[in-house]
Amino acid sequence: MSQNPGSSFSLIDHTADLGFEVLADSLPKLMEEAAKALFSIIADLDNVKEDKHLRIEMPTESPEENLRYWLEELLFRFNSADTLFSKFTVSEEDNHFVGTAGGELFDPKRHTIHTEIKGITYHQFEVSETDDGWRATIILDV
Repeated sequence: MSQNPGSSFSLIDHTADLGFEVLADSLPKLMEEAAKALFSIIADLDNVKEDKHLRIEMPTESPEENLRYWLEELLFRFNSADTLFSKFTVSEEDNHFVGTAGGELFDPKRHTIHTEIKGITYHQFEVSETDDGWRATIILDV
């Protein structure tokens, strides 16, 4: 379980894939914590420096579509550019969300890959506002 104030994530059992649930007190924090969970599943983030920064603008108003776009874009950048990310910030600017990810190129001498993630599934993907903030359930194709 993550120890960030105001947010958390936990792994959930799933038959064929791997899933996690994220809780946060705001939608931007939910998106940050979901990205951290995704990359924590992929690799140990303790040794990842912040040499590179990526800015991602989310083009929709839907919380589900924004979260999916954010995670898919980060996963695409990992798979296509071998960039591991470890630091995530999301903010709302001009009625849309903008995310920034900090990381570095994958170095097999310093980084260990735990799980290969093929994609974010649509199955059971859910984002909802709760009395305490926001909740998301995300299932990964591994």
